[in-house]
Amino acid sequence: MKHSASSTTHNPQTIAKSVRFIVEAFLHRTPGAVDSRFAERIEKLAANVALWGSRMNLTAHPEDPKEIAFHVIDSLMPVVLASGDGPLHGAFDEGSSVLDLGSGAGFPGLVLAAASSANFTLVESRRKRASFLQVAMAEMALDNVRVDSTRAAPSAFKGEYDLVTARAFGDGADFFAVASAALKPNGLAMLYASSSQRLNLEAARASHFADYSRVPYVVPRREERVERILAIWRKGPSY
Repeated sequence: MKHSASSTTHNPQTIAKSVRFIVEAFLHRTPGAVDSRFAERIEKLAANVALWGSRMNLTAHPEDPKEIAFHVIDSLMPVVLASGDGPLHGAFDEGSSVLDLGSGAGFPGLVLAAASSANFTLVESRRKRASFLQVAMAEMALDNVRVDSTRAAPSAFKGEYDLVTARAFGDGADFFAVASAALKPNGLAMLYASSSQRLNLEAARASHFADYSRVPYVVPRREERVERILAIWRKGPSY
């Protein structure tokens, strides 16, 4: 039986292998340690994104391996940067607890969990996306992840996490209020942002965050190089 070029191009397994190739090429020229099973796990995640992306509106262009690879590499950068002496040093080590807000298609939560030995809680209140995360987590054989499908609100947390992160999570004030409730004293709140994005620094201060750091990095996206930052705050010790 003949397959058209379109059906071959949109085959989830073919897309996933292309994503793995792009991500492995990036890792080959980038310092920083990731789990030895990372590439295999990312191939599983990419196949699920390619299969379910359009039907569940998980992400833009789920048929494009370069676009999926961009989201993977962008999500991964905190683990890469944590291998240095910056504010994230040790944040993803074994024993650390990480809360990811608005996990969606697994960017960044499943990518970070696939790359490290920290323990992750992925909060996703949209039922279909939470179900997607459960399926992808199982296929990736991740035993350091749990999915929480309740809506993130400050009252739901009791200061048990070392790091709270978000790549796309509502209004900035909401993020800081939830992060402040979820973090241990001196814990870190981390937002992914574009280099030109205005961040809600007043909301951060109002939620008792200080020691603001901007960590710049660059991610390949097709033939371009996209400038990104990690915005990082530390929770005050008395809140």
